[in-house]
Amino acid sequence: MALASINLSIKQYFNFMCRTDFERRIFHDTYKEFQKRSRIYSLDQQVHTFSQMQLSNEEVGTLNQKLQYSVMNSIASLENKMPVLNDLKNRPVLFDWAELHIYASDLLNKAAHVVSITYTSPKLILHEIVGNLLILSYSAKANETLVIKITENVKVNYEQSESLVYR
Repeated sequence: MALASINLSIKQYFNFMCRTDFERRIFHDTYKEFQKRSRIYSLDQQVHTFSQMQLSNEEVGTLNQKLQYSVMNSIASLENKMPVLNDLKNRPVLFDWAELHIYASDLLNKAAHVVSITYTSPKLILHEIVGNLLILSYSAKANETLVIKITENVKVNYEQSESLVYR
C-alpha cells in the first residue's frame, strides 16, 4: 500500500571550487552569461554585484532565467539523472525539472559567483519510511523500488496522501 505521492528536491551549488567537468561548465557558462546580461543593470558600472543590482532594479530577477538558458544543453546532458542524489544501489534518482538560481555574483570578481540548480523528481510513490530511509517507486514503475537516505539536503515535497477505498 502506498502512503503518499511525493517528489524529492535537492540543490547543487556551483562556485569557484568546482570539481567535475559538469560543475566547471555550469560555473563558467553562467558567469560568462552574467557578465553579458547584467551590464544593463549595472547603472553605467556604478553597481557590480548581483545584490546591488537587485536593490536598484526589480527586473534583475529575470537574470535567473537568462542564465538557465545558457546552460540548458549542459543540464540536458545529464539525461534527467540527478548528479547529487543516488539510491542505496548507487543509481541516480531521475528529475523532471531543474531550476537555476543566482545566489551571488560580481562583475569584478569571478570568485564571488555562486549559483545553484534545484533538481525536482517526477511523482514518486512513497511505500514505507524506515528510520531515515524512504522506500519509493516511480509511479509508472511501481514494481521497481528505490531506497533513498534522507539527509538535510533532500527536501520531500508532499503531494497527496493515499487512502484505501472500501465498497
